[in-house]
This record gives sequence, structure tokens and C-alpha cells, in this order.
Amino acid sequence: MSVKPIREHAGKSLLAKHLPELSNGKHSMGSPGVLVTPAVLDPASGQTWDLLLQENPWLKTSKLVAKPDQLIKRRGKAGLIAIDKTFEEAKQWVMDRMCKEQQVETVTGQLTHFLIEPMVPHKQEQEHYICMLSHRYEDEILFYHEGGVDVGDVDSKAEKLKLPTGQELTVDAVKKGLLHKVPAAKQDNLASFVLSLYKFYQELHFAYLEINPLVMLDDNTVVPLDMAAKIDETANFLAAQKWGELDWPPPFGRAAYPEEALIRDMDGKTGASLKLTILNEKGRVWTMVAGGGASVVYADTVADYGWGHELANYGEYSG
Repeated sequence: MSVKPIREHAGKSLLAKHLPELSNGKHSMGSPGVLVTPAVLDPASGQTWDLLLQENPWLKTSKLVAKPDQLIKRRGKAGLIAIDKTFEEAKQWVMDRMCKEQQVETVTGQLTHFLIEPMVPHKQEQEHYICMLSHRYEDEILFYHEGGVDVGDVDSKAEKLKLPTGQELTVDAVKKGLLHKVPAAKQDNLASFVLSLYKFYQELHFAYLEINPLVMLDDNTVVPLDMAAKIDETANFLAAQKWGELDWPPPFGRAAYPEEALIRDMDGKTGASLKLTILNEKGRVWTMVAGGGASVVYADTVADYGWGHELANYGEYSG
């Protein structure tokens, strides 16, 4: 399985598109927000602030949240989330950071993609945590009734429900296995949402899907506020139409290279396995290894001999 992370905007856009159908109309996502790229710096580009306003009039009428969308963890604690902003304030916040260097913990990278979305006023006690992930022979769902930025060690706190491959998830299983600490009046609707979310997870071949916080409002509307997701890229032949055009961003702090995109495109058109990741363009040790297993062994050996800082790439051709 080739698991790759996607942008938060991509995950929310997919959920907004498919959730109504998968829930038989019971649940909807609302606006997934808009993705702002460096194209806004070029008046001649296809994306300008005026065009964003024209296509998304809610930007002028709603209070907004703005944040980088580049696979950055703990953005709130890093001061990288702007909350309760007008459009002009959110625009200025983004422009002050666009294409600027930013250090997040030990990693320094350039901020290039931002997500602007409607703010959802809510109370702390309405925040929950949910995560779905795939193992070799089963899927696992983690749920914790107290979500949010300070959720802590969810692996030790969360309720867990394991589903062996092929086993169907039911509303009763969700309520009994995950939601017994949620008020009874909210359990039915939240269980229905979790069931629909799991259908979405399965049908679009996700391998990991975390929403924190998942907010349940007083009217029982369920709103995913912050999302991290990974998709099984090898399911492209099954799910490409449902995915649409997906962006596969590099980890924060590592630039995307056109050579990587070329090899990725070639990989998608062959039954063989072709991989290229540039780790350090100034490194002096370059590898080109036949066989996925051998390529990993060679990379590990370079590191074991103390040359990991000089390892320029990970490469593989096999099949």
C-alpha cells in the first residue's frame, strides 16, 4: 500500500462532495473553504483575490478562520491559525505569511498554501476527537468525547473499535463501543455521522482520517473543523473518478521537485514500481536501486555508516 497525505482542503472537499449521498441526505459538510496559493501574488494568474470573492461570496459575509494547509501538525500551538477574522483581515494575515520562511518546532519551510473557511462558533464541551486508520487485517476507529487542541495522548484515552476486514459497521456498534460518554440525546445523530464517515473512508480508500475537533452543535449538526488524511494511492484505478484531481503535497520543510512529479506520473502508468524522493539536493550519496526491499536496505546502510546527512535521495525501480 502506497499511503500518501493530502491537503486538509482536499479532504474536506471530498467529504463535502460525497457525504450527502453516503448518508442518504442526512448529513452534509457545508463549505470546505478555499485554498489560497502563491498564484494570488500574480495579477495575471488564474487565481486572484477578486476571483476568490466572486466564486465564494460567503467570504464577505462570514467570520473566517485562516491557516496553512501544508501537512503541518499542531498549527494552533505554533500560532498559525487566525480566528474570527473578516475577509480583509484574513487576506492580510495570509499575505503577511505567503512565501515566507516559518519554523515549526525543529522544521523550517516556506508557507505557500493557506486554507480560509467559515468560522463555526461553538463551546469547548462540543468538541470531540475521531480517527480512523487501517491495519493489515482490520480497520480501527478511535473516539474521545473531549477533543480540541489540548486533547493529549488519545491512544491511551480514546475508546477504540476494531473492525476486521469485511465486517460491517452498525449504528449500535458505534454507540456501544465509542459513544457511551456522549449525552444520550446526541448519540443517535453522532453515531449516524460516524457510520457515514466510515463509508466515506472505505469507498474513497483512505488509510488514515483524523478529525480534531469534530464539533456537534446544539441542533445536533456535526461539523469537522480540522482534518488530517492519508489515501491509498494504489487504489487510483478504483477511485480516481471519486477523487478527482488530487494534489500530493510534500512534507512541510521539503520542496517539491519536478523530477519527483515526473517519476510519480510514470509510476502511475506502469505496473512496475518507480519511486523518487529528493531528501537533500546537495547530498553526495545518490542511490538507484532495483527492488523496493533492497532500496530500503541500502538507504538504512548509508545512514548506519554515518552518511545519512549526505543521502541525497530515495530511489526505487522494480517489478
